[in-house]
Amino acid sequence: MSINQMGTLAWGRREGRYSRGRLTRLERLALVRNMAHLQLIELGDLFRRRLGLLQPERALLEELLPKKTALVDDALSLAKETHAEALLHHSWRTYLFGALLGRHAGLNYDPELLFASCILHDLGISSDRDTHPEECCFAVSGAERACSHLAAKGHDTDKVNRIGDAMALHLNAYVSSRLHGAEAHLVSRGAVCDLFGAGVRRLAGASVDEIMLRHPREGVVDALGFETFRHLPGTRAAVMTALAGGNAPKTPLDRYGS
Repeated sequence: MSINQMGTLAWGRREGRYSRGRLTRLERLALVRNMAHLQLIELGDLFRRRLGLLQPERALLEELLPKKTALVDDALSLAKETHAEALLHHSWRTYLFGALLGRHAGLNYDPELLFASCILHDLGISSDRDTHPEECCFAVSGAERACSHLAAKGHDTDKVNRIGDAMALHLNAYVSSRLHGAEAHLVSRGAVCDLFGAGVRRLAGASVDEIMLRHPREGVVDALGFETFRHLPGTRAAVMTALAGGNAPKTPLDRYGS
């Protein structure tokens, strides 16, 4: 992938003034544009829902789970070893929301790669992190750590890199499936659904209830450090937090806890 594609592993590895995930002026504009695009999608969903044109997706949780593979097991084991309970639940919800949104959109995705990417997407803010978010974009540092761990376990290099890219890209607010693949797109969609409620109108209430019952939402704001972490200035997380005024967003999912 081109180093110019904001959020990829190659982009995160660049050196100089814009190393460690710091954005150029044009990339800041691209991030804001991505956020605006997400809001436009939400407005479209709102109008379609009011007109009765939006059919919410419904599925049992067991239908969404990936097959048990070595990659799934290794990714989940790493998440269990490093994530606090609330962060682990957020990662599970990210996967389940992403999978449901993928079904709604009719996307053909690899459940194994999507699961590994989602369950580890916030590895960079786990309690035993080696790099603090104030030192590097946490999506980049977490992706690098995940890639090193999974590669050491002997997993396919292409799969590992796709997981790393999906993890590093998720802070782009909206990730194009055309440019980056269905898995990267759905990691981002699942994450913003859980944190901001974006896309929840596309999901059946019964399915959301089941997800929340299995993976409670209490503590998600603290787990993500939305109001407490100091991020490296100029990174995507720093820009997004500043635009939110440093306050956790109010979402339709807050009734389940926050």
